[in-house]
Amino acid sequence: MKNYYTYIKIALVVLLLGFIVFDMRRDPISNAQIDTVEKAVVSVSDFKDASPSENRMVKRFYGLNPKDYEGAILYAPSDNMDAKELFLIKLTDVSQSDAVQDAIKERLDTQKKSFEGYGAEQTKLLNDHVLEAKGNYILYYVGGNTSKVRQAFLDSL
Repeated sequence: MKNYYTYIKIALVVLLLGFIVFDMRRDPISNAQIDTVEKAVVSVSDFKDASPSENRMVKRFYGLNPKDYEGAILYAPSDNMDAKELFLIKLTDVSQSDAVQDAIKERLDTQKKSFEGYGAEQTKLLNDHVLEAKGNYILYYVGGNTSKVRQAFLDSL
């Protein structure tokens, strides 16, 4: 009977360690302010000298209401012939992540179709985009210096 309890204890310890490892693998929630993350990302992006777009552009481009999130910042293309774009969003809850990423992917697909056949340079930028979800933050970026933008995003969290 003593061995039986020993096996139960070992099984419970293994189960507990499994839960701990599983929990640690999830992306942590960041307490970083969205303004701080924005400054870090914009400083290495193609939008250094640009201003963010109005909230209505987020709804127009992505079908998302910025008021549903803790923060949403969009740097839109300067004209219709430009694919460069930066969208940073701080989720209110990580359960929003899939819906936001789906909206971003839909926008990306729309942009690719728009430039297909004639905008080779813009299509390349779109194909080399950054879509990074980390905890309660999501970054979508189309432009130059993608690796630096991605790293600035991750470092700022």
